[in-house]
Amino acid sequence: MPGSVAARSMAWQRRMGGAPGPLGASGEASTGAPVTVELLVNGVWVDITPYVMVRDEQGQITLTRGLRDEGNQTEQATGTLPLKNQDGRFTPRNAMGIWYGLIGRNQPIRISVPDGMGGKSYRLWGEIPKWPASWDPTGNDVWVDVSVNGILQRLAQGPAPERSVIYNAVANPLPSSVVAYWPCEDPSDATTIASALVSGSRMTISGTPTLASYSGFGASDPLPDLTTSSLSGGVVAYDEPTATQVRFLCFIPAIGLSDGKVICSIDQVDYSPGSAQFWELYYSATSTSLTLRMNASDGSFLGIELPHTLDVRGRQMYVSVEFQESGTAITRAVRITDVNTGLTYSVTDTANVTQLSRVTKVQFGPASRSAVGPNGTQFLPGVAIGHVTVENAITAVGALGVRLNPIGEAAGRRIQRLCGENGIAVDWIGDLDDTVDMGAQGKTNPLSLMQEAVLADDGLLYENLAALGLGYRTRASLYNQDPALILNYTGFNLAEVPTPVEDDRYLANKVTISVLGVTATYEETAGPLSTAPPPTGVGVYGPNADSALSLNLATSDTPTLLDQAAWRVHIGTVDEARHPQISVNLAHASITPEMRRAILSLRMGDRVQVINPPAWLGGDTIDQLVLGFEESITHFEHRITFTCAPASPYNTIGYLDTTARFDTDGSQLLTAIGPADTSMVVVPSPTQTVLSPGQWVLWTTDPAEFPFDLRLGGEVVRATGATPWLSDAFSRTVSNGWGSADTGQAWSVAGTASDYAVGSGVGSHILTTVTTTRRSFIDPFLFTNFDFYVDITTSATATGGSLFGGPAGRYMDSANLYTARMEFTTSNTLILSLRKLVNGNETSLGVYNLPDTYAPGTFFRIRFQAQGSVFRTKAWLASGVETPEWQISVVDGDISTANFIGLRSFSASSNTNVNPSVNYENANIINPQTFTMTRSINGITKAHAAGEDVRLANPTIISL
Repeated sequence: MPGSVAARSMAWQRRMGGAPGPLGASGEASTGAPVTVELLVNGVWVDITPYVMVRDEQGQITLTRGLRDEGNQTEQATGTLPLKNQDGRFTPRNAMGIWYGLIGRNQPIRISVPDGMGGKSYRLWGEIPKWPASWDPTGNDVWVDVSVNGILQRLAQGPAPERSVIYNAVANPLPSSVVAYWPCEDPSDATTIASALVSGSRMTISGTPTLASYSGFGASDPLPDLTTSSLSGGVVAYDEPTATQVRFLCFIPAIGLSDGKVICSIDQVDYSPGSAQFWELYYSATSTSLTLRMNASDGSFLGIELPHTLDVRGRQMYVSVEFQESGTAITRAVRITDVNTGLTYSVTDTANVTQLSRVTKVQFGPASRSAVGPNGTQFLPGVAIGHVTVENAITAVGALGVRLNPIGEAAGRRIQRLCGENGIAVDWIGDLDDTVDMGAQGKTNPLSLMQEAVLADDGLLYENLAALGLGYRTRASLYNQDPALILNYTGFNLAEVPTPVEDDRYLANKVTISVLGVTATYEETAGPLSTAPPPTGVGVYGPNADSALSLNLATSDTPTLLDQAAWRVHIGTVDEARHPQISVNLAHASITPEMRRAILSLRMGDRVQVINPPAWLGGDTIDQLVLGFEESITHFEHRITFTCAPASPYNTIGYLDTTARFDTDGSQLLTAIGPADTSMVVVPSPTQTVLSPGQWVLWTTDPAEFPFDLRLGGEVVRATGATPWLSDAFSRTVSNGWGSADTGQAWSVAGTASDYAVGSGVGSHILTTVTTTRRSFIDPFLFTNFDFYVDITTSATATGGSLFGGPAGRYMDSANLYTARMEFTTSNTLILSLRKLVNGNETSLGVYNLPDTYAPGTFFRIRFQAQGSVFRTKAWLASGVETPEWQISVVDGDISTANFIGLRSFSASSNTNVNPSVNYENANIINPQTFTMTRSINGITKAHAAGEDVRLANPTIISL
C-alpha cells in the first residue's frame, strides 16, 4: 500500500474524529474553532458537520461568492464539500435512508464558522441542486461530492413576467374587494376586451378601436385609443355593497374634448323608481376638467353635480370614482392622480340618496343618457383607457404605489420591491433612496430587472448571508469609507504576496451612454491614461468604445448622461496598479482574535488596506475594495482570498454643497528639493488653464484646510501649511531698517539706515533728500515670475513735486529692474505706470490715471505681476474690491533674470515736503507659494527636481 504508516494512521484518525477536523477543529484548526454545516430537512436545520470532510485527510470545503473579478456582475455563490454517505442518508431516492422523501433538488444548506463573539459567521447560504453518489469497489467508502449554488443560480433561470407592472400590482394578489378587472392590454387584432378574472365577462367594443396603440403609461402594456369606439363591460353579480369604487388609467389629449363627452358611465341595479341608477363622469370644456353627475333610470338629473377643477388636458391620470353609504346619504369622491408627478387631487361631497346597489355595467365613451346637458356624443377622440377595476370597498388611492408609474423609482427601492414581489429575502447597505432614478420597468426576468438597476446605479448586488436571499450595496455607500480591515505586510498577516497588476484590462477613457435613443459621450483627453495617442496618452479605450452603453434611467437629458459617462471614465482611468487578490489564513498565528472578527465580518464593497508593503511595490499603502470571496476550509487552515479593485476612486467623493477639495489644474516645484527638506516652493504649471489673463489658480492658505496630502514624483507628502512666498503685515517696531517679514525673510535696505522704519503697522521709506531712491528688498529672490500685492500711501500731500513708490521685480540691481510705480501728485491725483530701468535708463511702458484722489494715510493697493515676458499691473482703493481688469499690460523681454524683489520710493527734485514718507502695508507675494510638509507619507523619500508635478494625492471627486 502506498504511503507511510504514519500517514495512513493520520488518515484513519481523521475518519474517526481524533485529529483536527470537523469533529475536533476543522478549517479553523489552529484555533480549535470548528466549521458548521447545516441542512434544512423537513423545515428544521440539521447539523451534518460530522459527515463533512471525514473521508480522508484531503477533505476540504471550497466557497466562492461575489464578483470573480473587477468589471463583471455578481455571479452566483458556489461551494463544494464531500459528505460521508455509508448509511445512504444523502441519497434522495434511497428508500432506506432516514431522509428519504425529505431531501432533493435545491435543498437549502448553510455553512458557518464561529464569529468570535459567541455566534456564527455564515460563509455561504445556498442550495444543493443535485446529489451525485460515489463509492469505491468494496462499498466501504461511500460519499457524495456536493456542489452548492447561491440563489442567483436559480433566479437567473426564472421566467420573465407575462404581465405588465400595473397588471401584477392589481392582480397579484387580487384584493377580495375587486369584482371586475379589465387590463385593456389586448393585442391589436382582438375583437373584445378580456377580463383578468376567471369569472369576469369581457368588454364589448362598439365602433372600430385602435387597440394596443397608446404606450404613454410606463407601467402598462399598450392600451386602446377610443377615437372611433366605445367600450362596455358587464359586472358579474355580487353581494349588495355599502361602497363602490371604479378606477382606471386615462389619457386625454392636450387639445381636450368637446363639451359633455362621457369618459365613464357606471350603472347599478335600479332598486326603486326615481333612485340613482347611473353616474356619468364627463369632460367639461368650460373647466377643462371632469364632472360627476347622478341620474335616475329615465335620465333625470338627481341632486347636484360634483365638478373637479384639475386641468386634465394632456395629462396621464389614474382616476378613482368612489361612493360610500353614510346613513341615508352617499359620500361621493372623484380623485385624479397625476401618474407622472404622483400627486392626487380630490373633490368630495354628499348626495342625499337612499342606498348603493351592485354595479352592473361600466362604459367608456358612450353617448350621454342624461336628460340634462351638456350631452356628448359617443367616442373619445385621442383618449386612452386601461386597467379598469370595479370594487365593493374603498381602498387607498395610493395603494399601487410606485407600480402605478415606476419611472423615477430609485434603483435601490426597485431592487427591494422586486425582491418583495418575488418572495426573496433582501437586505441592503446604504440609503436605498440615495440611488439613481430608474426608467420604466420592462417585462424581463426579475433578476435581469435587478441587474439593470445595479448597472444604472453602479452598486453591488450580493447574496445574503443572513438568509437565502439577496442584498444590495449602493454606490454611495462605497464612498469615503474607513478601512474595515488593515493588514500588515511586515506583520505576516498575508497568506500570499499581493501581486500588483499593471495592464489595460479595465481601462475606459471614453464612454458613451444611451438612454431612450439619446446618447452622450465623455472622454478623458488629458493625462497619462487619456485618449491621446501614446506616449502622451494611451489611445481610446472603453467597454463600449464603438457603441453606447444602454442604461434604463428616468431621464435622457444630456447632463445626466454625461454624469454617468464621466463616472465610468473616472472608474476606468485609475492611474495605479491593481491588486486583484489579497489572501489571508485565519489559522495563522499572526491573525489576532480582533483581526479574525474583522475578516469574517467583511462585506462586499468594504475597504481593506495592506500597510507597510515592500519598497519595490512603490511604498503606497495597498488600498482596495473587496468585491468577492474565495474560501478554502481544510483540516489545517481557513484561507480567504479577496477579489479586489482599487478603493481610490471612491475615497474622496464630495458634493458641491459640502466640503470638497479640488486640485489646481496644474502646479509644479519652482526649485529642487532634497530628501530632507521640509518646505518647498510651488508655482502654477505653465499649461494651467486660466479663466482670464494672470488669474492662475493657487493653493489655499487657510490653516483650517490643512493638513492634506500631495503627490510629487511618486512620493506622497503631507502639507501642513501654505503661505504666500512673502507675507508681511508690518506689525513689528523696527528702527534703522525693516527687520524680517512675517514669513521669515530678512528685508535689506539701501543707503542711510535711518531712512527706514517699521511701526504702527506700516513699513516706511523716509524721503529726507529728493531724487534719492529708498529700496527695501528681499535677497535673494531668483524667481523671474511673481505676483506681488502691496498697499501704499504717503504721510503728506505732495507739495512742489510728486512723491513716488511701488513694488519692483526682475530686480537685478538699482539700475536694472521693472517697477509698478504709483505717483502721488501735488493735485491729489494718482498715476500708475509700468516702467523699466536698463543700465540706469528709465523707460515708461504704460500709464494709467486712476479716477480716485488721495489723502495722506489712505491706502491704495497695487498688484504687480510678471509671467515670462508679460508684465501686468493695476491699482485700486485698498478698502474696496479688486478691479477685475489689468490697467496696464505689456510685453517686454529686456530683463529675463532676477536677484531681488522689493519696494522702491523717491521724491521729485521739485518736491518741497519736509521728510515725507512713503508707507507700505500688507506686502504679499502670493505666487510663488511656500509649503511646509511632512515627508514620506507613503514610505518614499527622495529628491525632486524643479518642474516636478505637484498635485493632490486624493482630490475630491463629485458624486454621480
